[in-house]
Amino acid sequence: DPEVSLAPAIEWRDEPDRGCSRVTVCTWDRAGLFSKLAGSFTSAGLNILTAQIFTRTDRVVLDTFDVTSARTGVLATKEEKERFDQLLSKSLVGQVDFDPLIAKQKVANPLYQSLEGERIATEIAFDNVTSERCTVIDVQTEDRVGLLHTLSQTLSELGLDISVAKISTEKGAATDSFYVSEQSGEKILLPHRQHTIEARLRTALLNFDHRAKHP
Repeated sequence: DPEVSLAPAIEWRDEPDRGCSRVTVCTWDRAGLFSKLAGSFTSAGLNILTAQIFTRTDRVVLDTFDVTSARTGVLATKEEKERFDQLLSKSLVGQVDFDPLIAKQKVANPLYQSLEGERIATEIAFDNVTSERCTVIDVQTEDRVGLLHTLSQTLSELGLDISVAKISTEKGAATDSFYVSEQSGEKILLPHRQHTIEARLRTALLNFDHRAKHP
């Protein structure tokens, strides 16, 4: 049964001393997987603190996330875990429209209320030195609920494979680093391709903010 073979193996472990829950997801690699994971977490009311992605040569993916409850800021609740499990399983066998689900979270839990006029400018940089096989796209921007889903979905729509994502959030600013390659396995070296990717990411963030203000 293809549905069963697509079902992810999900394992939760609470780490009270670190104030977060660690979840490991094992599933088959597929286009847009990371953005489905990010969308499922956010829609379930969970904040992603860190993400580690590991894709084996046989296309099995082992992803580890440290998350907190957006409501309490600490361990994920039983309900939030169950909601994530359901959303992810559903999104892997069909389509889930995460935008309205994320919009609901946004209204309820603003992560960070920046002072008016104190917007954090978005900076996007391409690094072809750090990694031998991947281009690292660094995005520094104002943290918002659903940010990781928006960025990863856009990269996926551009036909890029995400092999690693590193996330750090401090004082309302998010720095997300995505290790990506073209589907052919190549790095992103051509300036016009880099410009296209940067423009699409900026447009996605503007559209995202517009939807947040005018749901």
